[in-house]
Formats: sequence, structure tokens, C-alpha cells
Amino acid sequence: MKKSRIFALCFLVVCLFSTAAVFADEVKLTIWGRDIPDDSADHAYVRALINGFQAKNPDIKVDYIALGDPGLADKTKITMASGSGLPEIFQTWGGSVMGGYADAGMLLDLTNELKGIPGSDAARQAMTWKGKIYGVAPFFAVAGIFVNEGIFKANNLKVPTTIEEFDKVCDTLKAKGIQPFACGEKDKWPALALYMYLTNRYGGEASAKAAARQIPYDSDAFVKAAQLYQSWIKKGYFGSTPLGEGYGDAQQLMATGKAAMHITGSWMCAQYANSEFTDQTIGFYAFPAFKSGGVGSVTDIMGQTDIGFAATKVAASKKDAVVKFLKYAMSAEACEAEPGRICSVPGVKAKSKLTAQAAAVFGTAKTVTFWWDQDLPPSVTSPLNDMLQTFFLQGTDVKKSLSSFEALCVENIGPVKK
Repeated sequence: MKKSRIFALCFLVVCLFSTAAVFADEVKLTIWGRDIPDDSADHAYVRALINGFQAKNPDIKVDYIALGDPGLADKTKITMASGSGLPEIFQTWGGSVMGGYADAGMLLDLTNELKGIPGSDAARQAMTWKGKIYGVAPFFAVAGIFVNEGIFKANNLKVPTTIEEFDKVCDTLKAKGIQPFACGEKDKWPALALYMYLTNRYGGEASAKAAARQIPYDSDAFVKAAQLYQSWIKKGYFGSTPLGEGYGDAQQLMATGKAAMHITGSWMCAQYANSEFTDQTIGFYAFPAFKSGGVGSVTDIMGQTDIGFAATKVAASKKDAVVKFLKYAMSAEACEAEPGRICSVPGVKAKSKLTAQAAAVFGTAKTVTFWWDQDLPPSVTSPLNDMLQTFFLQGTDVKKSLSSFEALCVENIGPVKK
């Protein structure tokens, strides 16, 4: 009897030590994300990512906190600035905003661990800053023209293949009582994609040269692009109250057939292909170039990371677990769950005609220009979007608006190099 009790006691002690060892070996990763991993199609990838990773790695506890957008950007910015309460991983679009955190010593260099992961060059570049890789970008976004093909067919219209053709198409649509473009400029940033394209088509690498301080932001290409944009606004191509419509309103205009085109990012593919969201037939096309007098080409594409994750300095002691998560984020298994975004992981097939069209546009890219409000230093990105909103105000001298922005860039980035 005494031996049995001793054996039972020893067995209990062994079990307790084993359980303690399991808990001691468990690693916790806190991840700040934008999407809510609920049952909606828009969040399918994040849900699959978290659930799939947790199932494969029970020794790594994932505490995923959905902060929403702009909540994610706001909290990340504040926390990164103070350097307190950092998560191990946070969702990011990369570019200079991420680079600013890297410059401040907040991020973990994972170049050696991540450089061999298969993926598109553009996506990898977005997560690279000054030669160092800080994260991964499983999904990329490109801007293009979402076109209501039913409206175009009913009105015997063809998708513009040159910028010169836009006026004729838009005038026909307006005469039929159809708003040519959905925009959502109440939220400021939606106007940027079109302005980036127009600037490129007038001036080719003008934005890259301006960022490198080779030319000013009030130089010819920027002014001409703003003037053309403003002329389209005055003609009513964006409706009668473009500053009163948010991005959600723009989506509804497309979904209900009240607007014929939407120049925005490919992240809308899943929604515009969803029959529960819209009964309209919508296609995705590359933004055209000028027939004559322009510099930029149709193969010059605007875009950047759609979903990306970067690691912070607090992840240094958990590097193995962090790398496991980032590699799983770039796995076909996790990415297959996404219904609409362009995947930068080889072998993942598009789930809809729209995504396939957007991926085809991305595939033609000879250059990819990252979103200015993500690629420029954070000190000038909010003023950039504020400036774009002035284009929509009657009587605005766009040259003066651009000169004011240039003065801000001189102060924060430096003068044009002579």
C-alpha cells in the first residue's frame, strides 16, 4: 500500500512538472491587425491565418487584436512614438511609414530569415527599408478602373483606352443621368490614385524625382495633372457633391449602378464580385495613357502592399515564433482563403474574374509606384491628402496649393538639389 502511494505521488509530481514545462515553453505573440477575423468574406484570410497557424503551432499562443482602420494606424503611430506597449507583430502597408519606425529603432531586422520566401518583387520591396527586410506582404494592391460593364454596354460605350477618350465617355454618361466616377473624397485619401496616374502620364517618373528632391512638387507634371483633375471635377464627373460622399458612399454608387467607374485599389475586387453586395457586372481595367503629348505608359502602375505584417523590436526574444508566423502568412494554405485580393504568393489562383483581371494588370507592370501617402515621410502625408481635397473646391488655384505643399516638403524633406 505504501509503495502504491509513493508511486502515485511520484506520478503526480512528474505530471505537474510536465505541465509546468509545457506552460513555460509556450510563446505568446501579440498581433495588431486591421481586419476582424469574423465570418465575413472580407476577413476570410485573417481568420484562416490565425486559426490555421494556431492549429499548427499549439505551443505559440496568438493574441490577435483587431484595431480597425484608421484605428490601427493611429494606435501604431502613437505606440511606436512612445516606444511602450509594442506588439510583436503589426499589420502595415510598408513604405516610408514602416521605414520611419525602422529608423527610430522600433523594428526587428529579419532580412536573413525572410529573404528566401517566394513572392513578388514589388511586395518584397514594399516591406524593405534601406536594404533590410522587416516583414512580409502576402497581398498586393494596384489601382485601376472598375467599370460597370452593363452601363457601358447599354449606352454603346467602350472603356477608354486613352485619357483623351475620357471626356467623351463621361459627357455621354452625364447626359444619361449617370455619374461618371465614384470617388468618396470626403475621406480625403480616395482622390490620390487618380492624381498619381495623371501625374505619371504627364511626367513619367515625376513623383520619384520629386521625392528624391530632383524636381519640386509644383513642377509642370504635377500642375497639369491637377488642372485636368480640376476640370473633370468642374464638369461634374464626380457628382454634384463629391466632398460630401465618403468612400462607402462611392462603393454604393457603383453597387447600385448610379456611377459607371471607380478609380481605386484592387482590394475592392472581392466586394464588387460579390453578388450579395451588388447585382451589377463590374470589370477591372488598366488606367490608360495619353494618345499624344504624355510621358507615362499604361504599364506604369500605382499600388502597394494590401496586407502586410512587420515585426517590432520586442519580438527579438521570440524570433523563431515570429518567423514561423510570417512564413505561414505567406503560405498558399493561408492565402487560398482570400476571396478577392491579388496574392503575391506563387501558385495561389484568383477566386474571381475581377481579381484575375486585376492580377493581369499587375502582371503587365514595368514600374510600380507606391502610394505617396505611404511612401513619403509621415510628416507630409496628411498634408498631401488635405491638399488633394482643395482640388475639389471651386476657385482653388491648384498651382498655389502645390507650391504650399512643396514649401512643406522643403521644410521636412529638404530643398531641391541643384
